[in-house]
Formats: sequence, C-alpha cells, structure tokens
Amino acid sequence: FMESLTAIVKHLGRGHAERIECRSTGTPFVVRNFVAGNLLLCAQEAVNNALQHAGAKTIEVTVDFDPALGRIDLSVRDDGSGFSPGAEVGPEQGHFGLTGMRERIERLGGTFTLDTAPGRGTTVRAQVHKRDYDSQIDPSEGRQGLPAADTTTPA
Repeated sequence: FMESLTAIVKHLGRGHAERIECRSTGTPFVVRNFVAGNLLLCAQEAVNNALQHAGAKTIEVTVDFDPALGRIDLSVRDDGSGFSPGAEVGPEQGHFGLTGMRERIERLGGTFTLDTAPGRGTTVRAQVHKRDYDSQIDPSEGRQGLPAADTTTPA
C-alpha cells in the first residue's frame, strides 16, 4: 500500500513546485485491494485538490497503521488557502471530489472528516478498519468466498 501511495504522490507532484511529503507511522500490515484502492483514490483526489485549488506550498500525506485495532488512518494536509465548508463546488456543478471521497470511505464503514477554513489550509482525514472479508464483496479478492492468491497490497 505505501509503495503505491508513494508512487501516486510522486507522480502527482511532477512539474509542481509544491513540496509533498509522504510517510507512515505505526506497524504496516497487509491492506486488501478493495480497501487499498479506495484509500489510494481518496489520497489522489485530496493531493490533486491541494495542487490545483489551494495554492499550497507544502502537502503532507500521512498513513498511521494501528495493527492492534486493525485501523488505517490517512491524512492529507496542505498549508494552502482553505475554504468555507459548504461553499465548495459539488455534484450540482459537476464536481464530485469531496463527495466521492466521503462516499468511498463511508462505503468501507470508515469515517471521513474535512478540516478547513479560509486562510488555514485543509486537512482531509479518512479512517478505516482492516477488512478480512473483501472476498465476499470484491471478486478480484477470491472466487466463491475463497481467498485468492497474491491479491493483497503489501503495506
């Protein structure tokens, strides 16, 4: 998971002057593809938003692994312009970024939070739990409820 996240962040940062840091804390564990894919898309959208809209100088992407609780906390923080929650463009204007991130994380049974205000930057947080039953909801994870070989994303 961290290798994929680092690669996405590096790719998004190409050609931009902003400093983007990507790090993890805690003890990494295997993250199933269904969970990893949704977290990666959430991180990609948050970093892209910071690069395109925030005027940020620094973007910090942090993943905290808590194996005791089976929890993954993703945080994308920027020091950009921030905005007034509720005033951002949304699905009505053809923009699905924040709505899409929230829906992805909630579909995983997780929690999505947005902390922002004008002049204060923005922090997007997603907290999800490790899921060992992905084979029941994601066919690429296994067939007929059986785990598939090599379909997890190493931490």
